[in-house]
Amino acid sequence: MSSSAHCLTYHTSYSRSPAIRPLALAAGALLVTACIAPVRGMAQGTGVPDVQRQESNPDSIPSVTLAEAIQLATRINPAVTQSIGQIRDARAAERAAFGAYLPTLGVASSAARGNTLQGASAVSGNVALPSSTRLLGNTYSSGISSTVPLYTGGRLGADRTAAAEQRKAAEASDVAVHYNVALLTKIAYFEVLRSAELMVVAQAQVAQARQGLADAQSRLHAGTTTRSDVLRATVALSNAEDSLVTAQTEHASNQYALGRAVGHEGPVDATKISNLEPTPIALARDSLLRLSALTAPSVRSAEASARAADAGIGAAKSQYLPSLLATGGYGWLDQHLPAIPGASGWMFQVGVSYPLFTGFQREQTVTLAETQADAARSIANDTRRQARADAEQALGNVQLAANRIMLAQGAVQAAQEDLRVQESRYRAGASTFLDEVTSQLALAQAETALVNARYDYQIARAELNAIVGREL
Repeated sequence: MSSSAHCLTYHTSYSRSPAIRPLALAAGALLVTACIAPVRGMAQGTGVPDVQRQESNPDSIPSVTLAEAIQLATRINPAVTQSIGQIRDARAAERAAFGAYLPTLGVASSAARGNTLQGASAVSGNVALPSSTRLLGNTYSSGISSTVPLYTGGRLGADRTAAAEQRKAAEASDVAVHYNVALLTKIAYFEVLRSAELMVVAQAQVAQARQGLADAQSRLHAGTTTRSDVLRATVALSNAEDSLVTAQTEHASNQYALGRAVGHEGPVDATKISNLEPTPIALARDSLLRLSALTAPSVRSAEASARAADAGIGAAKSQYLPSLLATGGYGWLDQHLPAIPGASGWMFQVGVSYPLFTGFQREQTVTLAETQADAARSIANDTRRQARADAEQALGNVQLAANRIMLAQGAVQAAQEDLRVQESRYRAGASTFLDEVTSQLALAQAETALVNARYDYQIARAELNAIVGREL
């Protein structure tokens, strides 16, 4: 069933078995996702589609498009949740750094009740007699005060700069996290489609092997060949069926990996993509490499962290300068004593603080800040070089996969024609069955290479997008 309000539709799955394709397992291991129980979704207003199995068909599994898979994976991936939390924390720290410029405001109030000694104690012999006591009643006091920093040696400005840069670093890192989650989801999605197409190739290979066995048996009955051809055809059919079973188990494993990626307790199938042919990249090679070294999310995050560390040096050195604070307030006092009325008044004072010697703590703080800044600048420079190198490699993989697609398409056409000719010649007795088996194997290899080249190209494009931080 399908609906415009649901991300998932249902169809009959292929047979499943416990074997696991290595590449899909690697992609699934990198997708660090929480185990989420199936939800009722749209019916309960959560926005998450219902992915329960249909009771009428226990073999049916949900299917998602690529856009839906990325949306679901982004919604439930812990890395995305953590990244959003880091942005929220960075913005709170930036707001606090700005608030340090503003006056603080506080109120205080107290109440007391007690008595006190009146007069001197009397002494009788070696015994001290207590004097008389009298209850003095209640004492109340309250007040309001405010403090504002007038000069901090540049510490407030440095702290605000550092907070702003940390917020920029968190935002750039969030972009990188989203593209990385999208990349891993695409890998899981394409592996499902790849294994599905390899199943089709294996099914065609089985059909060809069965036809070859039938041809060999027909020629054996006609007396135009030997039993050896029948045995070879039987072996070829066994190998083709083994390839089909392997493809089926890999497909089932990849469906479970995709289900984990999108937060579903079970297998999820991928909706077939209509066009997998190579498309031109919007930027020239030099422009792309320059863009990756300047605006890649990892580069922007590392550079912002380096600027924040530089600001930390200024905050540490501000300890060598005096601090100037202004404090003002208003207070009330009521003692409830006979002939002593309550009192109130205001207060304003300006104070200067300057530590003359702190046991080398200031020097240690400055040294630590400079060390962190040196490390952050080194990381930023290395990240810039790494982004350029990664972009170069990903671009090379894209071009290599595109070339392999063209070569594989030509190889498939040639192998199909070769198999057609060999089948005709074998039926006519002009060639051996070994020639036909060789042609069948060559066609299967060419079709497999074409499937792999197409999905290698899609994965390489996704890797390039993740490095640059934009869709190309």
